[in-house]
Amino acid sequence: MSSKTQNKIILNDRIIYHAITSNGWSIVIMPVNILIDNYHLGYPHIHPDPENHEFKIKIKDEGSEKIKELIFDYIRFTKKFNVEELVELIK
Repeated sequence: MSSKTQNKIILNDRIIYHAITSNGWSIVIMPVNILIDNYHLGYPHIHPDPENHEFKIKIKDEGSEKIKELIFDYIRFTKKFNVEELVELIK
């Protein structure tokens, strides 16, 4: 049986889900539906286009907590969410 923890954080106008399982971790930013995870490929990556889940960009392997903090900082200090800016921040 796999263990799983999941947190839901509301920050400004975004909801961030952070899940950790025995198979990896994921962070989902809603309502823009951006997924950052390390499932299946074995390395951290972001799916910046919710309409094209197959498209992914490799990001820094700093662990999910560090990536989550970078996302929090971006959302806290940015007036308008821009996925390209977020990708540059975490890759």
